Amino acid sequence: MPKILIALALALIALSCASTDKTQVQFILDWKAQMEHAGFFVAKQKGFYEQEGLEVEILEGSGAPTAARVVGNGTYKLGVASGSATVMARAQNIPIVSLAVINQQTPVVVYSLVEKNITTPQDLIGKRIGVNIGGTKHREFQAFLRHQNIPEEDIQLMGMSEASPAPLLAGQVDAMLGYTEDQPVTVELQGHVINRLALSDYGIDVYSTNIIAYESFLKENPDLVKRFLRASLRGWQHAVDHPEDAVAAYMSARPESDEAFNRANFKYLIPLLQSADTQQQGLGAQTEAKWQQTQDILHSLGMIDQKVDLNLLFTTAFMPE
Repeated sequence: MPKILIALALALIALSCASTDKTQVQFILDWKAQMEHAGFFVAKQKGFYEQEGLEVEILEGSGAPTAARVVGNGTYKLGVASGSATVMARAQNIPIVSLAVINQQTPVVVYSLVEKNITTPQDLIGKRIGVNIGGTKHREFQAFLRHQNIPEEDIQLMGMSEASPAPLLAGQVDAMLGYTEDQPVTVELQGHVINRLALSDYGIDVYSTNIIAYESFLKENPDLVKRFLRASLRGWQHAVDHPEDAVAAYMSARPESDEAFNRANFKYLIPLLQSADTQQQGLGAQTEAKWQQTQDILHSLGMIDQKVDLNLLFTTAFMPE
């Protein structure tokens, strides 16, 4: 009997040592967990972080600008932001660095019911468009109109929350701004046919969701950051290759979410993760030219007063080889 107790004690000690061997990492998202974060949940569920010696806690956020600030002040060392939030933070001398870009293009679309016959930018003239005035989607929509030489006064902008497509379904507006994988999917799942005008198809080609790091942490812990990024991108690649695993991993963490929506959401998300750059460099690719384009658009909209040094804004040094 004593031998059994000794063996059990040794086993418990071994397990305790094994758990403390892993480096604890808190990773702050840009918003409440969604399928847009599925790759990180895959990396956690499949043990990719664990294989890199990391114990990662995925925390929900309250917006990309907030995530940029709390990573930039060192409250959290790693997080998710957006291209716009990263550039704007860096323009305010907030020391964050982009490690990889997950969403290679903006997901913002103008969506409408098919019977409205809105299939080109010119079809928006005179139409009622539901928009959160002053929000990020509105600012990108302004750039879109400018790029299409459509005066903003030729559009009837209707101020409202963009979170729900209810105003569209109630006939209060002709179209709304949303994310291609989100609000339009909700409408489609109700049996409606939707037209989408993707801003990225009409010159507003800016980076969206990205992984950021606190600059000092990056310099002091290069090996940890490289291991974290390798596991994260491995999770994203697995999610793209096996969408059913992406849904399962996310729903394991958020079982209250709607499976039909999650599947449809991820179907529309996958194309946003891919680009000519990812074909050459793999998921998470980022280039100086695309970052320059992103900040040029932000500067033209007055969202930043001065352009930032791109050498400080992003790095590819931690990408998997």
